[in-house]
Amino acid sequence: MARCAVALRAKAFGFDVAFYDPYKPDGYDKSLGLRRAESLNDLLDQAYVLSLHCPLNPDTHRLINKETLKRLPRGTYLINTARGAVVDTDEIPEAIASGQLAGAGIDVLATEPPLANDRLIAAWRNPNHPAHHRVIINPHSAFYSEQGLVEMRIKGAQACRRALLDLPVGNVLTG
Repeated sequence: MARCAVALRAKAFGFDVAFYDPYKPDGYDKSLGLRRAESLNDLLDQAYVLSLHCPLNPDTHRLINKETLKRLPRGTYLINTARGAVVDTDEIPEAIASGQLAGAGIDVLATEPPLANDRLIAAWRNPNHPAHHRVIINPHSAFYSEQGLVEMRIKGAQACRRALLDLPVGNVLTG
């Protein structure tokens, strides 16, 4: 749902929104007025803002890496609110220094708290590195708001009630 919300907000701001999701059925793009990219490479070739909203699995581990960053148009912004290991964050400082990326918003790192030798954190802390002013790193809390906390409590209580009454519960993860 988050990916849909981001797409619709971007569209409201006049963005030409394209997405790639091999698991979404045909027609999803049409129902929301979005463009579907035929492949990840097709999406990367045209993304000036790349916002990631995918699960972490063997197919998405380090999906964004040195090679995929090179496919993006120069000056692209990278946003990761998915899972930390979807992006090889060690590549971000060089991509920013070279101008390949204009900046990055990172809500989650592969290792939290970050390791002492984390290249992205080191560049971000260095006031002489271009990443210092072009990277935003959140402590995996971009969701936070007073309204969000209230909604999480209400939805959690509703899910518990439904489970206790043997009613179907939405958003169940198994495995």
